[in-house]
Parts: sequence; structure tokens; C-alpha cells
Amino acid sequence: MVVTLIKKRLNKNLQYNLLSLINVFIGFLFIVMLGRKFGAGNQTDIYFLSIAIITYLGYFIQSVWEAMSPYYIELKVKNKQKSDELYSILLNDLIFISLIIVLFYFGITYFFELLSYDTKQFLDIFIFYIIFQNILFLNKTVLNLEHFYASFYIVDIFVYIMLFITILMINTELYFIAYSTIFATLLANIWQFYLIFKKLNINYSFKFYDDSLKEIYKNSFKLKIGSLFYGSKDIIIASVFTSFGSGTYSLYSYANKFAGVILQVVNAPIVNIFATKANYHVANNKYDVLKCDIKKVLFQTTILFIGSATITYFILPFILNLLFGDKFSSEDILTIQNIFLVMVVFYFIIILESPFARLINIFKLFNFGILINIVFSVMLFIAYLVFKYFNFNYIIFLFIMIFAQISNLSFAYIGYKYFLKEKNEV
Repeated sequence: MVVTLIKKRLNKNLQYNLLSLINVFIGFLFIVMLGRKFGAGNQTDIYFLSIAIITYLGYFIQSVWEAMSPYYIELKVKNKQKSDELYSILLNDLIFISLIIVLFYFGITYFFELLSYDTKQFLDIFIFYIIFQNILFLNKTVLNLEHFYASFYIVDIFVYIMLFITILMINTELYFIAYSTIFATLLANIWQFYLIFKKLNINYSFKFYDDSLKEIYKNSFKLKIGSLFYGSKDIIIASVFTSFGSGTYSLYSYANKFAGVILQVVNAPIVNIFATKANYHVANNKYDVLKCDIKKVLFQTTILFIGSATITYFILPFILNLLFGDKFSSEDILTIQNIFLVMVVFYFIIILESPFARLINIFKLFNFGILINIVFSVMLFIAYLVFKYFNFNYIIFLFIMIFAQISNLSFAYIGYKYFLKEKNEV
């Protein structure tokens, strides 16, 4: 009986890992086709910079609902009607804030010349993606909490397939990618709503506020303040690499994509399941189970990440030549390989931090989370100033970023231990 249950659990985990791998593989194919179509130049710089801007602006939208997971579980255990209402209100608020962000973008770019002409032309279309992307994020969170783990990856797989088809069909127009992304994400939203309203039987209500949600708003805001500080690294990195000329930021983006693929395949499915279980353990005061779960997660992710990253590093030049052909010079390939190695170290620190960082949020230690990310942001900003003043190589900047991430790991572990100590003393 026990052996059968273990095998069933392993099979489930393998299924989710496979879905994650397919998701990352198709997304990676899109990036490869983007590179084969445009190389490393102005067009790819525009695309990657626009993604960074959309991601950063999205933090303001997520500040409405990001902390909802533990509250949703608590309400569902006690009163499903209340958890349904919670989802509806946060969905409505999310859409409203998204529209404000879009209007703000057009207002600020109309009065101030913050972007190049070509970048603004692309973003004037792509900015609407922020609405559907954040609906996707909220729905993925709710469906994951409801144990629809596969849906977490299926929607992304669908969007990437649409993008892959688009990049095959277009010639030199980058704008079609913006239109395709928006349309594909809208279709993914519709499928998510089918699962939420039909399969889960969640009742929608047209409400925008409830007094009982004040704590969620407050803690979501605290949580995303931390993300705004931490997410500033992407804007700073873009500033660092674009200062080295057209195409350099694209080379970083490709190297980061390779390292990020490994992180996503290895870390996301394992940690997502861990976080869902941890939410239920905390809701039922089963804190003693967490330590064992953390050890299992770190053992799995560490072995898989180190093995995958080592193999990828040595075959990376061959992969780049095979995938991109003559789009990259030998010097470009060496640059990508060097940046990849540094980013692997950075992401390994994130691997170690992930279970503790998730628990900080589950424990509702949002003020502590803000402090962690403020420290990271300050260290990175100082590194940026030093970089600009002394004209250091970008590799040195990335090493300082690794040191800042180590501080995040240390603080997250301290917060986890402190919380458990407080609970044991009660």
C-alpha cells in the first residue's frame, strides 16, 4: 500500500516535471527562432527590454492580490462562499489597476521621452499584454491552490506554441509578436475561467472591495514593495548591458535564458508543490512537517540543478552554433558562455533560498520580506554606482549581484528559524 502511494506520487511529480520541461522547451524554441530571425541587435534588445518593463510594471498590479494564498486556503476550509468572493474581488481589482497602469504608461510616455522611438512603437501595443498576463498569474495561483497543478504549465505551453507559430510566419515585423502574445494569453484566460467557474464551481460576484480584505491588501502591498525593490535588478541590468552597445543586452538575455530554463525546469514544479503543501500544513499548525519537506526539496533541486548546469555549460558552444547558425560570432558565443556560468551561480543561490522564501510569505512575515529585498536593492544600486564610476566590466557587476543574493538566502533562513522558534515557545 505504502509503495503504491509512493509510486503514484513519483509518477505525478514526473508528470509535472515533464509539463514544465515541455513548457520551457517550447518557450526556448521561441527564443531560438527569435535569435535566428533577428540575431543579437536592436530588434531583440527592444523585445527583451519590453518584457523587463512589462514585468516590472506588473508588480504594481500584483500588489493587490499577491498575498492571497494563505487567506484563500483559510477561507476555503471555513467557508467556500467567502473564498469565492475573495477571488472575485481580487480579479476585479486586478483588472481595474491594470487599466490604470496602461493609462499611466501612455500618459508618461506622451509627456516624457523615456524610450527610443522603435521601443515605444512596440510597447504601445505590447503594454496591453499586462492586463491578460496578470489575470493569467492570479488564475494560475488559484488553480494551483485547488490542486490543478498541470494547468500551471498548460497555459504557458499554449501561449508559447502560438508565439512559436508567429515567429515562423512573420518576416521582419516585431509587432506581430506583440499582437500574438496578447491574443494567445486572452485565450488561455478563457480556458482558466472555464476551470475556475465550471470545474471548481466558484461563484463570481461583481464586487471591488470588502472590509475583510484589508489585511490581504496591506500584506500584498508589503510583499510587492519587496518585489519592486528586488525586481529593480532587471531594470538595472538592462541599463548596465545596454551601455555596452546594441546587442550586448540580447547576449545577456540569451545566456540568462539558458540558465533560467534550468532553474525553471528543476525548481518550479518541485517548489510549487512544496508551497501548496506548506500552505495546508501551516493552516493546520503542522509545523513539524516543514523541516523534512525542505530537506527533500533541497536535495532534489540541488542535484538536478548542478547536474543540468554542468552539462549545459560544456555543450553550450555546440548548442549555440547548432541553434543559431551564423547569427553569433565566436566572440558572442564566448560572451554568452561566460555570462551563463555567472548566472548559474546566481540561480543556484535562488534554488537554496526558494523554500525559505516561500515560507516567509506563507508565515505572513511580509515586513521581514520587504527588509530582505530592500537590502538586496541597496546593495545592487551601490554596485551600479560603482560600475558607472569605475567603468567596470559587466561580469564584476554580476558577481556583486551574486553576493547580494547570498544575503537574501541568509535573511530568509534566519526568518524561517525565528518563526519556528516563536511557534515552539507559544
